[in-house]
Amino acid sequence: MIYIVGIGINGEDDLSNKSLDIIKNSEILFGGERHLSYFPDFKGERFVIKSNLKDVVHHIKKNIKKRITVLASGDPGFYGIADYLIKNLGKEDIEIIPNISSVQWAFAKIKETWHDAEIVSSHGRDIESIIETARHNNKIGIFTSSGDEPKKIAEALIKSNLNNFTAHICENIGSPDERIESYSLKDIAAKTFSPLNIMILIKNDTGAFNAEKLDSVFGFPDICFSHSNGLITKEEIRAISLAKMRLRDDSVVWDIGACSGSVAIEAGRIAKIGKVYAIEKKSERINQIKKNIERFRIENVEAIEGEAPDCLKGLPEPDAVFIGGSSGRLKTILEVCSKSMKSKGRIIINAITLDTIKTATDSLKWLNMPFEIVSVNIAKSKGISDSIFFEAQNPVYIISGVKNG
Repeated sequence: MIYIVGIGINGEDDLSNKSLDIIKNSEILFGGERHLSYFPDFKGERFVIKSNLKDVVHHIKKNIKKRITVLASGDPGFYGIADYLIKNLGKEDIEIIPNISSVQWAFAKIKETWHDAEIVSSHGRDIESIIETARHNNKIGIFTSSGDEPKKIAEALIKSNLNNFTAHICENIGSPDERIESYSLKDIAAKTFSPLNIMILIKNDTGAFNAEKLDSVFGFPDICFSHSNGLITKEEIRAISLAKMRLRDDSVVWDIGACSGSVAIEAGRIAKIGKVYAIEKKSERINQIKKNIERFRIENVEAIEGEAPDCLKGLPEPDAVFIGGSSGRLKTILEVCSKSMKSKGRIIINAITLDTIKTATDSLKWLNMPFEIVSVNIAKSKGISDSIFFEAQNPVYIISGVKNG
């Protein structure tokens, strides 16, 4: 059996009795120099892990019948060595004993939750991929690979006009020279840090984007909304979809698969004396919807946790239905909506696959609802140095159906 044992910030003191017994009874102990130094009395063979993972695998295979333990930092399965060993040795003879990861410690040190954070590693990734993560998330934890990397990331964020982050740099966590500091991106761009650092980016309060401070009715930038992993109906698609709904100030709207609630919020601002129901089955997204409702200080949008069409029963008949997600139940949802909605009511479906288009159009034909499809292909300008180029987004098909009668 090969054990992969995670070691926490406090070294040996963070290990359970089980982990200590495994290490004590091992015949070969693999680990970085720092990890191995925690066990000066170990009598077996020591194998130092550096940038020699192929040699590590080779030595394990050669000694596969011996009792082997691999020491790793924190949780070995979280951007750690476990992935490499499993891919090269298989799962059957491996047992992982995780510890608290350094990114958990980092978020705890700055007193921020991390269940709603996107965690990435810069190891083997270009900075542009981190910038893309920053475009679509409010909270990001980054495993950096050097002391210069926070500076490079900050410079790239500034160039990409993503200035609205506070950066927390957590250096040498758990050691006597631990340092936790918060900076603006501009300040970080002039600094170098310890090679052992975690960078946490937290988007500055976007509460400024509320109804009282914006004079437009709809068409808000994506940055105005709390969302994660890019799961939001993008601003241009949202604007076209809202236009296709033909909303009045007293309209009743169902937003099915509401995700972050961006469509529901904008619909609520148009139908200011109407009512909008944002239906979403995932509780974490319901929390985002409620956060956005509070941010925009809008009172006519109600978040409903549940899966359509089951949770639609009893809701007031809608003038318009927006379907951003259906969990594979699109045909049934369309049937229920068509029966429930008012005469001349409109159903708007956002589709990104041909399968969804076929299901939607076949269902609308069966329901005798005339429809149109608009193919939307968007490329947004993006600057690199002094040049401007266009970055294409995935095409979206906006299907609009109208109830006869």
